[in-house]
Amino acid sequence: MRSFLSARNLRNGGSRRMKIIDIDLTNRKIKATDDEKLDKYLGGVILATEIFTKNCSPTIDPLSKENIIVIANGPLTAAFPTASKAVAMFKSPLNNELGESYAGGRMASALRFAGYDAIIIRGKATHPVYLAIHDDSITVKNAELLWNLRSVFAVGRILRDAEPQGPGRRSFIRTGRAGDRLVKYANVNVDNYRHFGRLGLGAVFGSKNLKALVIEGTKDFVFPDMKAYKKVYREIYNHLNNSDDMDKYHILGTAAGIKSINAMGALPTRNFSSGKFEHIDNISGEYFADNLLLRKIACSQCPVGCIHVAYLRVPYKKEEYDVETTFVPYDYELIYAFGSNLGIKSGSDVLRLIEIADRNGFDIISLGGILAWATDAFQEGLISATDTMGVNLEFGDTINYLTAVNLIIRRANGFYHTLGEGIDACVEKYGGKQYAVRIGGQTPAGYMTGPASIIGHIIGQRHSHLCNAGYSYDQKAFGKEMKPTEVVDSLVEEEKWRLILNSLVVCLFARKVFNIERTLSSLNSIGKNYTEELLLKLAEDAYQKKNQWKKDAGQKFSLEKLAERLFRFKTPHGFIKKEFIHEAIDYYSKISNIPLDSK
Repeated sequence: MRSFLSARNLRNGGSRRMKIIDIDLTNRKIKATDDEKLDKYLGGVILATEIFTKNCSPTIDPLSKENIIVIANGPLTAAFPTASKAVAMFKSPLNNELGESYAGGRMASALRFAGYDAIIIRGKATHPVYLAIHDDSITVKNAELLWNLRSVFAVGRILRDAEPQGPGRRSFIRTGRAGDRLVKYANVNVDNYRHFGRLGLGAVFGSKNLKALVIEGTKDFVFPDMKAYKKVYREIYNHLNNSDDMDKYHILGTAAGIKSINAMGALPTRNFSSGKFEHIDNISGEYFADNLLLRKIACSQCPVGCIHVAYLRVPYKKEEYDVETTFVPYDYELIYAFGSNLGIKSGSDVLRLIEIADRNGFDIISLGGILAWATDAFQEGLISATDTMGVNLEFGDTINYLTAVNLIIRRANGFYHTLGEGIDACVEKYGGKQYAVRIGGQTPAGYMTGPASIIGHIIGQRHSHLCNAGYSYDQKAFGKEMKPTEVVDSLVEEEKWRLILNSLVVCLFARKVFNIERTLSSLNSIGKNYTEELLLKLAEDAYQKKNQWKKDAGQKFSLEKLAERLFRFKTPHGFIKKEFIHEAIDYYSKISNIPLDSK
């Protein structure tokens, strides 16, 4: 078994109390407490929901010091394969709703090996700082020299040298310039290739003058019945390695879906104006693997290796053969956002856009959607060359998109500042709502599979395709009659089940592995005695708490904001009918008690 089962610094990993780090940046007060009252909340998103909804008012300004950040791992973290995710919860500056985001890498495991289940970050520092957590040592350190550095990767290199060298259980979490400059869809980078991507956690970091976290854990743990634990561990490990369930994630990664989604006419192209991209062979998962793939890597405690990293060679100087080589991660959503949806027909050009966005700390789905809107707005004359500072925004023009990204990060003028405020702000100032593809205040994922995908984004508590997999419902329903109420009921049930998975916290790529039977056996094998009924009740309670918080924050379902373009897109189910969407959301509004916007 792995080294974490050794007899060094042992503690009971199953029956211990929840241990929480509570950090007040304003007063530089730090406390680590065992909270018996939190033990029943399992971990992950259920734990984060309990802490967040009790400690953060729904009416605060997301960029004020009153906002809090909760980061939590789960009971299976560092104990079972694929239990490698952490969840962050905050009030989103992008849509003023509940912010919820997930990241892999080493963070969750490092926090667990340090002995903690969650971190609460409050207040605002007087100057840029970072947090260093080394087991029981927790300090606030000066980060002024790291602020506004041109590369999030440079920040990581500096922190690796500045902090004590550990045994490999270290994680480096940091913002880029987008977060420092309060771009409202700034992400947070985790260990170079993973991110808290959506809803603007990076901007919340920036608003608190928080640049980074360094987490190192050197403790080990055992469980009450190690024989039972090892049995379940081997069962899960063997399933992951010997079944076909994980093959696509390892072989081509999520980019494997680019060709198939395009073939069914569901790949958003040129700002959702069509579902098929004529240059698909130049940006497919197969193309990247054959021509650009450098290596595959994995998050901690994961044997799958789904992270696909390409190499990018770009001219460095005018002299012949002077090139700069960088390593760039890619996946389905990044290829959609910077490939088909911007009309970019070269895999290397997609990588160039990913690299500049990653280096500066942008959420790529949001940035790609905003650039797509800006392109249509420019072509339709809503914005002028004066607004764009002479940049001719045109689908397929990589160089001008690169220039535009640099101007957004500089907040170069009123137009580019607005682009950094998010899609709703763009429409409010310039118009163009008919081609502003947005759901819940953010640009959606790249699946126009049918009505369930749209409904899933709308009713999902973080407006993500991963909340309830509406796109998957569409695909399973090809050729069948769909009813609005049945779609809603199914998606709500799926979302509540995913609350359990996101509380363990396991990667959703392994959702078929962690069915209810295996979920219970894994928990019971480490001394967590849960029943199916108790897990479902915890999920139901968390679901209702989140909805109540969102309602108190002022959330309303605004169907008026849905772009007309969504209803002119021929999906595999044909054209989506407005009446179908309206009936579904009206039904969900009644059962969730979240009102419809009457405007």
